[in-house]
Amino acid sequence: MKFYDLHIQGKNFQEDQKLLKEAQRLGYSGAAITYSDKSYKKAKGTFKRLEDDFQGFEIVKAVNISAETPRQLKKKVDKFRKTADIIIVEGGNPKINRAACENIRVDILSKPYQNRRDPGINHVHARAAAENNVAIELNTKDIIVSYLKVRTRLFEYYRDIIKLHRKFHFPIVITSSATSTYDLRTPKDTIALFKCINMQEDEIIDALSTIPRSIIEFNRQRDSMIILGAKIIK
Repeated sequence: MKFYDLHIQGKNFQEDQKLLKEAQRLGYSGAAITYSDKSYKKAKGTFKRLEDDFQGFEIVKAVNISAETPRQLKKKVDKFRKTADIIIVEGGNPKINRAACENIRVDILSKPYQNRRDPGINHVHARAAAENNVAIELNTKDIIVSYLKVRTRLFEYYRDIIKLHRKFHFPIVITSSATSTYDLRTPKDTIALFKCINMQEDEIIDALSTIPRSIIEFNRQRDSMIILGAKIIK
C-alpha cells in the first residue's frame, strides 16, 4: 500500500531534501512540498532539483494560500491553479473556510479550527466540501506540539470533523505539516494515533493513501476536463 503526506512545509533545497528522505525512509511513497503563496514562485528551481534528485518517490508541488477575504482567495486560487499540483487553503476565518469548501478548484482546507473555539466547519461547509471534492486536513503536528487542554480540544475538533465526514462524505487527508524530521511519523504510528480519536483503520488508511492518491491523479487531468466528470480524450 502506498502512503502520501500532502503537506510538508518547504524552506530550501537542503532542508526539503532532508525532510523528503526521512519521509521516504519512514515508508511514504510520495509527499507534497508546500510553499506559501508569497514564496511559491521562487521555489520553482527547488521543485525541479527535488524531482531530479528522487527516484521512486513522488514529489508533488503544493502552494499554501492565505487570504483575508473570499474575493482575495478566489484570485489567488485562479493564479496558482495551473502551476501548482495541489492548492491548500489556510483556514480559521469562517468566511475563508466556507469559500474554500465552495471552490471546486481548491484541493485541501487546512486547519479550519485555527484560532477558533470550534472545529471551524459545520453541516453547510461539510455539504459544500462533499459537492466540490474539497478535502479537510487533520494535522498530526498540531497534536504533537500541543499538550493538556489544547490537545484535548484538538481531539474534540477532530472528532466533530470525523462525524461530519461520516454524514456528508467529504474527503479527509491526514498530513504532518512537518517543518523538521522530528515532526514526521511512520504511517503505522499515525494510524495508531488517530485510532485514539475513534477513527476506523480503513478511514485512516483512506486519509493517508486512497484520498491523497486520488487528489494527485485528479489534478493531473484537470486541463483536459470540460466539467467535473467529463474530459477531452485525445
